Amino acid sequence: MSSHSETSLIDMKYAPRALQKMFIVAGILIILGAFNVYSSTYYMNMESGANPYSHIIRHLLFLVVSVAFAFALSRVNYHIIKKGAFLWCLGTLGLLLLVMVAGRTVNGATRWIAFGPVSIQPSEIAKVTGLIWAASYLSKKVDAGMGMSILGHLLRPFFHLNSGKKENSFSALIHYFTPLYMPLIMAALVLKQPDMGTAGMILIFPGLLYVIAGMPFLEILLSLGVSFAAFIGLAIIAPYRMARIIVLLHPEDYAQGMGYQTMQSLIAVGSGGFLGQGMGEGFSKFLYLPEQYTDFAYAVFSQEYGFIGSTAVLCLYLAFMLFGLSVGRKLKQTYPALLVYGLTLLISVQGLVNIAMVIGWFPVTGIPLPFISFGGTSLLMNIAALGLIWGTATQSLREYDEQERKKRIAAMEGRPLSFGELSGSVYGSR
Repeated sequence: MSSHSETSLIDMKYAPRALQKMFIVAGILIILGAFNVYSSTYYMNMESGANPYSHIIRHLLFLVVSVAFAFALSRVNYHIIKKGAFLWCLGTLGLLLLVMVAGRTVNGATRWIAFGPVSIQPSEIAKVTGLIWAASYLSKKVDAGMGMSILGHLLRPFFHLNSGKKENSFSALIHYFTPLYMPLIMAALVLKQPDMGTAGMILIFPGLLYVIAGMPFLEILLSLGVSFAAFIGLAIIAPYRMARIIVLLHPEDYAQGMGYQTMQSLIAVGSGGFLGQGMGEGFSKFLYLPEQYTDFAYAVFSQEYGFIGSTAVLCLYLAFMLFGLSVGRKLKQTYPALLVYGLTLLISVQGLVNIAMVIGWFPVTGIPLPFISFGGTSLLMNIAALGLIWGTATQSLREYDEQERKKRIAAMEGRPLSFGELSGSVYGSR
């Protein structure tokens, strides 16, 4: 048997059923996305005189490249991914700075870098590299037994004023937020593009890792309050953001202005009825609904597949989340567990937020629907996240199994081992 075949068999041996189901769900979403891209773009391309199949061809090419990249990424040792966190973020920062000086502006936002016929959106890359950074540095703190209480770190310096440890306590407070430093810098650069929605995504998911790592409930509520206050503050200082919130509350009053996109989206979703108008038969994509193949792809899908189809997609994102969280719970090592948790939430929550936006429950933002919206960088990074999840989970489970086997062999050989070494450490009990 070839070494490649042996590696594949080993991967499957350590791929839990939840991980396999997770990838089946992702595969279904990817297939639905390809059909939706074709349906939502062919008339638009015909109207503009372009090749009717140009968008679906580009989408499929990006899909092939993305799958190949994800497969290669799944073969990289997750310890290398962890150790390279600074380099991945440094490269992402370089791209974000390049956007500021040589980016391509579309609809008033400068978010893309053009490399010949191909454009990349560095903010999509930042979502993943920010999580790699946060999981890497937060896992070190969890493994060192450092508490996740913010108030504990804030108050610690005052309890050590007379003990000569004041400086060390303040230093510990600074280090406590190390997992958020890179995501915060990247989010600030993305906010200047401007893209508040994506900036929030870059920062929110590393923050959620603190919750997963054991942040006290009262401090979770406090963090939510601070985040909401920051959201309102950013909305107030930028009139167009505040206008989006007002439109969200009363879109019908702005149907010919800023609320046009939301109203057309609601019309598309509502007119789908129970069974939908049929694949390719939805009329809103006939130049009525803006961004019908990117941010508002779900509206086209809902119109053509109806309540049944749109509900099925919603359930698929929820299933993806549940399967991913199940995989994370099976991992015994901190960094792999945090990374799998973070990437799972990144994909599934973005899907839920996009759906909420399309049906008028969330302000209009630049958050695409994972695997379904057209967009090269978004598709690439979401599928790359799948590769990271697969590689990290299977390698971690294999590594833990090998460690346990070595302990059992050592015990049988008569070497003295502590009870903790024999039982193995379990993530969450640290």
